[in-house]
Amino acid sequence: MEEEEVILVKTPLDSVQTTFKHDIIKEVLKTKFNNPKNKIADDVIELVSEIAKILVTEAAVRSIKQAKAECRNAVTLEHVETILPQLILDFP
Repeated sequence: MEEEEVILVKTPLDSVQTTFKHDIIKEVLKTKFNNPKNKIADDVIELVSEIAKILVTEAAVRSIKQAKAECRNAVTLEHVETILPQLILDFP
């Protein structure tokens, strides 16, 4: 299977726009409920969505740094896999 490469782009982190559909977040959270009658407040979905945005952005930044440390011009799945253990420890 061929490895997919992502070209590194120099953009300020402030300009990165990440969004998650609230319906998807809600359905993912519901999979962990024992009682199907449980409800999720809108502010909870917003909070979980914000945490997911931070996690994804941090993973992207760390993957880019890993690729640069290896003198690569592109981020590969290998770079993401390298940063994942520490990322999971940093986001309990």
